[in-house]
Amino acid sequence: MDWVKFTINVPHRDMDALCARLSALGYDQLEIEDAEELNRFIEHEKPFWQLVDESLLENKNSCVSFYVDPKSAENVTGLDGLDVVRTVIREEDWMDNWKRYYKPIKIGKRLLIQPEWEQLDDSEDRAVLWCDPGVSFGTGTHATTRMCLLFLDKNVKRGDTVADFGCGSGILSVAALLLGAESAAAFDIDPIAVDVARRNAERNEVTLEAIQGNLLTDDGLWDRRADIVCANLVADLLIELAPKLRAVTGGKLFASGIIAEHESKVRKALERAGFVIEEKLEEDDWVALYAV
Repeated sequence: MDWVKFTINVPHRDMDALCARLSALGYDQLEIEDAEELNRFIEHEKPFWQLVDESLLENKNSCVSFYVDPKSAENVTGLDGLDVVRTVIREEDWMDNWKRYYKPIKIGKRLLIQPEWEQLDDSEDRAVLWCDPGVSFGTGTHATTRMCLLFLDKNVKRGDTVADFGCGSGILSVAALLLGAESAAAFDIDPIAVDVARRNAERNEVTLEAIQGNLLTDDGLWDRRADIVCANLVADLLIELAPKLRAVTGGKLFASGIIAEHESKVRKALERAGFVIEEKLEEDDWVALYAV
């Protein structure tokens, strides 16, 4: 079934009145994009501002949208005087078009990230990591994840133990296991991420220890040693956690999530903690460091 989307551009100050007006017309299932709320979110999240694409704030307008079936679209009234944009949304586009942006990704020489709806034509004897980008975050498409995967592809050997701090979807841990690691433990503050990591491990038929916790306050998370430690975080966290990362790293540290302009600060913090930087990767203004 197709749908018709009515999008009404509106200043923030008039948003409540518009929502009340639409509700009175019988349109209660509203989709709201509030530029003011986005600005407040950015302000609140300043400690992690590196994660924000500032281009999202450019020319960002507030708007309210609702959907009706095509037969009802001609009967929509009460919108006189409003800045209305009408768009036809096809159901197949709504449900599946996002999938066309996800294709198999070759990582280094040994790893293949494979969307689960795509047919596996030829793995080239690579380790195949099946994923569903629709239900997870961290799929190998972002530079920070991809650079960590490259480090893993080049360095994981059979029997390694791995710890993944800030695991997101668990893609790094699962990849390490598929590449031959003996065991992996994944940690994230978000319970949804931990659940997704477990499901991704099940999807790929590997055993992953996924644990929820706060890296800054839960000391028990650091009571371990691992041959390889992945920390795809942000610069501020890497700087603060550098001594703890040194304590758990029994061999190699792969640190990512670093905007290029903050590389020197992270590098200095890691070196103060006792690490030696062995290699640097850089892509799209993001940096990943391999340290021992």
